[in-house]
Order: sequence, then C-alpha cells, then structure tokens
Amino acid sequence: MKILQIGSKSIHVSNYLENFDSSKDDVYLLTEEKCNFLEHKKEFEVNFRSLNPISLVKNYFKLKKIIKSLKPDVIHIHQINRLAYFVSNIASKLNIHLVSTAWGSDVLLIPKQNKFFYFLVKKTLQRSNFVTADSQNMIYEMMKIVVSSSKYHLLQYGINPVEKGEKENLIFSNRLHKSLYRVNQIVNYFLEFSAKNPDWKLIIGATGNETENLKNQVENLGLNDKVVFVGWLKPEENKIWYSKSKIYISIPESDGTSVSVLEAMSAACIPVLSDLPSNKEWVKNCANGIIEQEGLNPLIEALNLDFKKCEEINRSLIIQKATKQASFMKFKKLYNSKND
Repeated sequence: MKILQIGSKSIHVSNYLENFDSSKDDVYLLTEEKCNFLEHKKEFEVNFRSLNPISLVKNYFKLKKIIKSLKPDVIHIHQINRLAYFVSNIASKLNIHLVSTAWGSDVLLIPKQNKFFYFLVKKTLQRSNFVTADSQNMIYEMMKIVVSSSKYHLLQYGINPVEKGEKENLIFSNRLHKSLYRVNQIVNYFLEFSAKNPDWKLIIGATGNETENLKNQVENLGLNDKVVFVGWLKPEENKIWYSKSKIYISIPESDGTSVSVLEAMSAACIPVLSDLPSNKEWVKNCANGIIEQEGLNPLIEALNLDFKKCEEINRSLIIQKATKQASFMKFKKLYNSKND
C-alpha cells in the first residue's frame, strides 16, 4: 500500500512513521518544512504559511502535481490546518481515501477565532473519509461542525510504556514553552510547593518562545537551585526523567490526550493536569491523579495521594487503552476501509 502522510516537524509525526514496515508499506511524507524523518526522495515540502495569493496558488498546483504523481492509496493528515485544507481539496477531486487526525487546538480553539478558520476546518472534516481524535471531547466538538457519527473514531497514537525507575523527589514538565501550556504557572505553583517541601526539584524540559522569560521568572523568584532547565529532550532522555520523577505536571489551556501524559502515567508518575474534558477521560481527581482546581495548589494536593494505588490504576489504563501497537493496527484498519 502506498501511503502519503501529511504532517509537521513534530515528535508525534516522527514516532508515528516508525510504526511502518517498509516491506509492506510504501510511505511518503509531505510537510511545510524540512523534517528528515524519511529518506530524501520520500519527503516533500510545500509551504502554505504565506498570505500572498500568488504564492498560495503556485503552491497549490505544486501540491497537486506531487499528489497526482505519487498516486497514493491513502492520505493521512496529522493536524487539521491550512495545509490539511488544500490536501483534502485535492484528495477529494482525485478520489483518494483520506484519514485525518485532529490534535487539539486545531478543532477546539482555531475554528472559534473567525469564520475563515471555521470554514477551513469544516471543509477538511467533510472531505475526510474518517477523522480520528484522542479524546471524546474533541469528537463532540467536531460533531458540532460536521455531524457524522460514523466518520469519527476515538483513537490514540499510542505509546510504548515507560519502565518505572528509582523514584526521586522530582516534578517533571516537558510541554512546549508557549503561553498555551502555562509553564509560568507551573513555576508559580512550585514556588509555594518548594517552601513546604524544600527537598524537591522541578525539572523543566522542552523549549519555546517563552524559555528566556521562564528562566528570568525562576531567577527573580530565587529558585535557581531548585528548578532545572534541561532543554529539548530526545525520546530516551524523556523516558529517563519520567522513570525517576514522582510527579508529572501538564496544565495547558486546551489539549487533546497528550502522549507525554500517557508516557508519564505508564512510568508511575502522579499526573497533575489542567481541568480539561480530555484529561478527565484519563484521570479522576484525587483517585489516580490531580485535576487542577481554582484556589488549590495541585502539586501540594498530589502529595496527599496513595502513590502505589495511583501507579496500579494508571498502568492498567495504559495497557488496556493506549499501547502503540494496538493503536497502530486500528489506524491501519481505517486505511484499508473504503467506507465513508
């Protein structure tokens, strides 16, 4: 089967591509920036970030030429954005089987910004044979845009469970340093937490446009000896921090089911999460983790939990619902189905 993946320079896309067996599937990747996830001849780059009408038209025909030349059996879109809109337009005209995967803000926030973005998302959903999402809340929101119960499937990218290591008094955060992910609030929570628990440290992974602001915040709060910035982490490096951290915190304003959260739960970290529908599909507050509540410091609340009981519940959840191999087979089933 010849499969064209449409994505971005993201660890989620990179990890997903690793599932394929080259002896069975001929896989290509098309993105808006160079990724080097596949060999050179199997990657294509077409950029729709320009607002110049001439550039958009030129790149549309470039995109159409690539897709017509490849003649894929299936196109799989990862994240519903402008590139997805143009790809779905061409796939529809060429009658190519199309699977789309929503990521979170692309269907929860972007369509609400203005009518133009709403239109882009709506048309992409309409043209897709199947649409997957990793939380039921995202499916509910998409059904408000395009009603079609048979189109949507609750499906994770899946993870390889992370082995639990020797736990230390560490709190780990590895979401991007962007306002959406509220890492600055994590630092504020830790300030109060650290005053009562001075032997703990906060480990901040990842990078972003707010990294320098976060470092300045830590310095101004006098937390330099308690907060460690470890930068962008490779998958194996992430696993090391998961394995030895007791608490994992992720409190974005909007999100689907985060792969990082699932990995942390599999490694027996206590998950501390924002009050979002997608998070509540995995964590019951004060039972197997903490859901952020107004007026309470969730890091302090986490210490009241039975860590051993949380580990048992979360490990069972991951094995049953979120392993990489089981999830990928479900994606392949959608590829092989021609039902709309």
